[in-house]
Amino acid sequence: MTTYGDLFESAMVTQLKVELAERDWEQKDLAEKISVNRVTMSNYMTGKRSIPMPTFLKIAEALGIAPGTLMDRADARVRPTTDAE
Repeated sequence: MTTYGDLFESAMVTQLKVELAERDWEQKDLAEKISVNRVTMSNYMTGKRSIPMPTFLKIAEALGIAPGTLMDRADARVRPTTDAE
């Protein structure tokens, strides 16, 4: 069974990809901005590793988005799935 947490993590990765595309950034650009190794960033963006909260906060800051707004956008991607259940 897939949990809300699993769905949310996947939705957050999708949202981050959207945010990067809107800025014409690549993963490496974000990695540089928050001082994270490229491989680590790749692991976050492929779902191999969860994004730690301090890193998430740095990501939101680098993107110029309030952390809560970023979370709300990811949650909105999950809600149509969880509301149907």
